[in-house]
Amino acid sequence: MASHARSYRDGPWRYNGVMGNLRFSDMTKYVGFDAHHAIRLQAVADRIKPRLPEVVDRFYDALSADPVTRGIINESPERATRLRETLHQWLIELFEGPYDQAYLDRRARIGRTHVRVGLPQFYMFTSMNVVRSSLTRLIRELAGADANPTLDALNTLLDLELAIMLETYREDLMAKVRQAERERMEARLDEARHLASIGQLAATLAHEIKNPLAGISGAIQVILHTTAADDPHREVLLEILTQIDRLDMAVKDTLIYSRPKAPERRVHRIGEVIDRVLYFLREEPAFRRIRFQATGLQSEITALIDDAQFQQVVSNLLLNAAHASADGGVVKLEVSESNQHVYVEVTDFGHGMPPEVRAQAFEPFYTTKAKGTGLGLPICKHIVEAHGGTIRITSEQGRGTTLRVELPKEADGDVRAPRSAAPAGETP
Repeated sequence: MASHARSYRDGPWRYNGVMGNLRFSDMTKYVGFDAHHAIRLQAVADRIKPRLPEVVDRFYDALSADPVTRGIINESPERATRLRETLHQWLIELFEGPYDQAYLDRRARIGRTHVRVGLPQFYMFTSMNVVRSSLTRLIRELAGADANPTLDALNTLLDLELAIMLETYREDLMAKVRQAERERMEARLDEARHLASIGQLAATLAHEIKNPLAGISGAIQVILHTTAADDPHREVLLEILTQIDRLDMAVKDTLIYSRPKAPERRVHRIGEVIDRVLYFLREEPAFRRIRFQATGLQSEITALIDDAQFQQVVSNLLLNAAHASADGGVVKLEVSESNQHVYVEVTDFGHGMPPEVRAQAFEPFYTTKAKGTGLGLPICKHIVEAHGGTIRITSEQGRGTTLRVELPKEADGDVRAPRSAAPAGETP
């Protein structure tokens, strides 16, 4: 026992090694554990060691009563045996020491193990309380009226043990979180590089397609003008022009997304801008089959916007809502404001989006439609963000979808340049 006391007094309790941001000596000073405490614990070591299996049994009985910890310790018989042996050795060292840097390092591994197996941090408190109460009962049995000095030493050391575990738990959890963040960031960078490559390829192809497509359209129109009204080929030629228009829209979306234009913002009355959109939408087949309701168009609400780009956003959102609606369904648009922001909400009462679709709605090239580029909402998002605003989706399957655009009324010093922006395409 004397040798243990000497190793305590002469050993690394004076050591200023660092465990994370905590100095070992600072920890002992903070809880007040000193050589006298060590001697008291070592004095009962030989008598308490034969009784420690009782503490182990009680400890694992308590863990087995909890479904979370029961699943961890009973993952396999080998793990259960190993954990019991580890706890038994931990209890022995609690009384024998030596209380040095190696002791600290062994204790630190417990917190790291808790992080690795996914054990919530509060279990360290509850588990330590089981150990504390079991050892308190044993010491009172063994020491009787002289138990208090030993219990004071035990409680001080257990406080230190808990501090070590919690600190290493925190450090390892932070390291685990940082690693997960790094992996997520690397995955996003890989995805961004991949999308950039796809976008560049798409832009090149779109540029190469655009001029020939215009030539084909012009040639078909010339042929159409020389075709008699009752010519059976006329319908075929009209369908070809329709399909060319679809291709042309996809080409425009791709070029705009890959080569965005910064907004040229001016103060505009929002209602007037939306009225111009509605004028052109009234002949759209999808829009003609729904009932449209608008609120706030006659108000004097203004915002600093690029007129053409904002029309593209509204047009796209309204067409999306119309496509999502059943025949005769209602699409609502509402314009409102606060002191600093303007809000435009478009709501449909159609099929809505499942969570997995909603989560990817703003991802480029993602679409659940048979037709479309999957660039509609991404383009809207980039236009709105280029104006310093935000766009959000709320949706519930079977009940419909609302897209809410929020724009600043005045110039924001942190207005973001568009990563992509402009005309409406198809939504997911």
